[in-house]
Amino acid sequence: MEDNKKFKALKDFFLISVYSAIVGIVSGIGAVLFRYLIGFFHNLFLFGKLSFIYDSNKHFTSPFGPWVILIVTLGMFIMGFIIEKYAPETKGHGVPEVIDAVLTNGGRIRQVVAIVKTIATAIGIGAGESAGREGPIVQIGASFGSTLGQLLNLNSRDTILLLAAGSAGGIAATFNAPIAGVLFAVELILPEFSSKNFIPLVISSTIATSIARIFLGAEPTFIVSGYKLVSPFEYSLYFLLGIIAGLIAILFIYTLAYMEKTFDKVKFPKYTGTVIGGLTVGILGYLMLKFTGHYYIFGVGYSFITDILTGKHIFLTVLLVLIFAKIFATSISLGSGGSGGILAPSLFVGAATGGAFGLIVHHLFPAITAPPAAYALIGMASVTAGTTGAALTTIVLTYELTRAYTVILPVMLGAVTSSFIVTFLYGYTMYTEPLWRKRKIIFHGRRYLDLLSMIFVKDAMISDGIGAISINMPAKIVKDLLKKYKISKLIVLNENREPVGLIRGVDITGENKLVKDFYIPMDNKVSEYNTLLYAMYKMRDTKTDVLAVVDEKGRIVGVLPARLLRETYLSKRGDLI
Repeated sequence: MEDNKKFKALKDFFLISVYSAIVGIVSGIGAVLFRYLIGFFHNLFLFGKLSFIYDSNKHFTSPFGPWVILIVTLGMFIMGFIIEKYAPETKGHGVPEVIDAVLTNGGRIRQVVAIVKTIATAIGIGAGESAGREGPIVQIGASFGSTLGQLLNLNSRDTILLLAAGSAGGIAATFNAPIAGVLFAVELILPEFSSKNFIPLVISSTIATSIARIFLGAEPTFIVSGYKLVSPFEYSLYFLLGIIAGLIAILFIYTLAYMEKTFDKVKFPKYTGTVIGGLTVGILGYLMLKFTGHYYIFGVGYSFITDILTGKHIFLTVLLVLIFAKIFATSISLGSGGSGGILAPSLFVGAATGGAFGLIVHHLFPAITAPPAAYALIGMASVTAGTTGAALTTIVLTYELTRAYTVILPVMLGAVTSSFIVTFLYGYTMYTEPLWRKRKIIFHGRRYLDLLSMIFVKDAMISDGIGAISINMPAKIVKDLLKKYKISKLIVLNENREPVGLIRGVDITGENKLVKDFYIPMDNKVSEYNTLLYAMYKMRDTKTDVLAVVDEKGRIVGVLPARLLRETYLSKRGDLI
C-alpha cells in the first residue's frame, strides 16, 4: 500500500513537471511573439511602415509631428474596443486578475484571455500607451497554464500550480530574469509554498528564459557602470531614499486607483474611455517632446531608464516632472480601460525619483556619494518594491536586470524600507488594492488561510435535501420545518429557483402569511466553482453562516454551511500540503 502511494506521488510529480515544461515553452514563445507584436504596431502606428524591429531602450521621434496625438488616441481606442467586446477582464495591469482567479475561482481563467490580452496590449503599447509589457505577459502565461489545467481536468491545486508556472515563465522571459520569475510566482501568485511547488516553477522559468534568449539575446536589460558604495554615510541616504520612494509608491497606487474609480463612476459612451486616456497621453507625450527633446512617457519607458543608468545628464527639473508625468500617464492609460503592466512604469518612476535624489545629494556631498545613476538604480528597486509589495522579487529582479551586484546592499535597504512605508502608511499595493476595491478580497499572503483557495465550494456543499424553500411558501410550514430539523434558518428561492435571501425562525411572527413577508433579502450565493476562501469572506460580508451554491445559470444546486466549510478544510489539509 505504501509503495503504491509513493508510485502515485512520483507519477503525479512527473506529470506536473511535464505540464510545467509545456507551459514554459508556451510562455517563452508568447513573450517573444508579444515583444515582436509590440514592435510591429509601434512601427505601423508611429512610422507608417511594416517591421517587427524595435529597440525599446532607444529613443524615437515619429515623423508625423503633432499627429502623434491622434495616433496614440486611435491605438488606445482600438485596444479599448477589443477589450470591451471580447474580454473585459483583460483591462488593467493583469496581475490582480490572476490573483483573483487563484483566490476565488480555483485558478480557472477563460481561454480567450491570452489572445485578447496579447493583441489589445500590443496595439496599445505599440501606439504609445504608457504601460509595461510584463503584466500582460503574466496574464498570458497564467491563462495558458490555467487552460491546460482545465483541459486535463486537473484539481484546483494543480491548476493553480500551472497558472503560477505560466506567470513565472512570463516574467522570466520578459525580463531575462529566471530567478525573479520564480520568486514572483512564489511571493505573489501561489497560495502556499513547498518544494513540490518550487520545482515546476523552476522548470517553466528556465525553459521560458532559454527560449527568449535564443530570439532576444542573453544580455541584461540595462547595461550599467560598476557602481559601488563610496562611503558608509551613504546608507543613511539610501534609507532616506527608501522612505521617499515609499511615499512616491503610495502616490502611484492612489492615483491609479483614483483614475479607475473615476472612469468606472462616470458613464462614458461605450469604447470612449480609452479615447480620453489616449488623447491625454498623446498630448502629454508631445509636450514632453517639444520641451525636453524626447517623448519619454510613451510605451514602457526603457529608453529613459537606459539614459539615466548610463550616466546621461538630465536636468533636475525634468526628472521631477517625469516622476509625476509618468504616474499620471500610466494611471490614465490603465484607469481609462487600457491594458498594460505597472512594473516597467514603477521602474521608470523609481529611476526618476532616485536620479533626482542623487543629483541633490551628489551636489551637496560630492566626495562621499556615488553618482546620481547609482541612486537611480536604488530608486528603481525601492519604488517597485513599494508598488508591488514584493520586496524579495524586486531585489532579485533589479540585480538580474542590471547585473549590478556591487550595490545589492543599498538595493535591499531601499526596497524593504519602501515596502514597509507603503504597508505601514497605506496598507495596499498595486495588486491588493483592486482586489479589495472590486471584490472585497483581503490578500495578506498569509499561508494559513490560503489552502482554502485550492478547494472548490462544490467539494464541500450539501446537494441532497437542499435546505431551501420557495418565497411563496406559507410561513407556518416553514416554522414547522425549522422546528422539526432543529435549524435556525433556510435559504429563500424565487420562482426561478434563484437564491434571494434567508428566512429565520425568530423573524416569523404571523403564521397566516407567506415567506416573502418575513425573509431577509441578501446576496448570499456563491458559484460552485468559487473557492472556500471566497466563500469564507462572503459569509463574513453577509454576516451569515450558510450560503446558497448556484450553477452557471444562477440556479441553486446546494448549500454551504460554515460547519462544512471548516470540516472540509481540515479533512483535505493533509492532501494539499
